[in-house]
Amino acid sequence: MTKNEAKYKRELEFFKEILKDYLDDIDILIWLALRDDGRISDTDLAKIANVSIPTARRRRIALEEKGIIKVRGFLRFDKLKLASADVLIKLKPGCSAEAVRDFINKALEEPRIYEISEYIGEYDFLFRFFEKDFKTLKEKIEEFMLESDVVDHYTILANIHTPKLFSELIEQENEME
Repeated sequence: MTKNEAKYKRELEFFKEILKDYLDDIDILIWLALRDDGRISDTDLAKIANVSIPTARRRRIALEEKGIIKVRGFLRFDKLKLASADVLIKLKPGCSAEAVRDFINKALEEPRIYEISEYIGEYDFLFRFFEKDFKTLKEKIEEFMLESDVVDHYTILANIHTPKLFSELIEQENEME
């Protein structure tokens, strides 16, 4: 058993409880392998999930078609020495649903924003920004926020180090290079 296969077996026990109403063991193992390597072959998926190659392919395609998984490429900001920040946003009380929708649509069109999450609690949204350097990042975040009529206040949390990204341990990878 490879190091990754052993890791998947350990993670399987954790995810089985959380995902039991949605995915079985095979689907979870396929997702874990794709999470770590979106270009993994169906042959390798079959080995990890202990199924035939046609079964692995059929299950992977079904997960994709149902929209449960989506294989994407993402920039490694640390490798490119780019600046990134999480911006917590509190909306003004009483702003209209239409104004909020317009604000979100503007955020969806902004290429510097790579993730948007809606929250319940002290803040209403989290926007994740990136830029070439921290000075420019701060300027662009402030420009974006100040142009909005719905933002009451926001907090910028500059990201200076990411040891784990989408379940990938960045530190270990850097040590091997």
